[in-house]
Amino acid sequence: MKKIIKISVDIIMTLLFFLLTAYHWTGETIHEYLGFSLFVFFIAHHILNFNWYKNLFKGKYSFNRFLNTFINTMLFICMLGLMISGIMFSRKVLFFLNLDGGGMFNRRLHMLSASWGFVFISAHIGMHWGMFIGMMKLRNIKANILKTLINILGILIAIYGIFSFIKRGLYQKMFLLIDYAFFDYEEPIIFFFLDYLAIMGAFVFITYYTSKLSQKRKVK
Repeated sequence: MKKIIKISVDIIMTLLFFLLTAYHWTGETIHEYLGFSLFVFFIAHHILNFNWYKNLFKGKYSFNRFLNTFINTMLFICMLGLMISGIMFSRKVLFFLNLDGGGMFNRRLHMLSASWGFVFISAHIGMHWGMFIGMMKLRNIKANILKTLINILGILIAIYGIFSFIKRGLYQKMFLLIDYAFFDYEEPIIFFFLDYLAIMGAFVFITYYTSKLSQKRKVK
């Protein structure tokens, strides 16, 4: 039961983070409420996974454990940055605080935390992608042709994701090469979501196969 709850919380967090990228579509009010909901589930996620913190300084660190710890730590920092900047920006949920928005520094902190956070949450999924493959019974597929088609599909999504990463200028937000995020308000939202889904897929693909390659080397 606890495992199902943990997976459900993780899925909801991912969907919320995904929707939060589309500020131009949701608008300010919905964006704030989605952000507030994300932090509620973020707290729930850490309560449910408290044992991970208890074991943080126990045992040896393999490459995969180090990579997983690094990704989780960076994602935690990004979430803190989003939490702080989100509170400063709040005009609806926390209207009673009457904050001034924090100016350009807060805007940059929010953009930096959101862009890196999207990458690290994708990488976090990639570190646990093997578990999802197991749940979907994909490991039990015996037909070589079907396995090949699934692998080709993964590669194509990853390639398109890298293309979308550049096209959407996510790297510009990650390294503060721009001060404002620009959106095409006339673009059908489905294209925006497909691009960001592909970007997420690319980082899931890269992280999963990096982890898998490390495990194979360890076995050898």
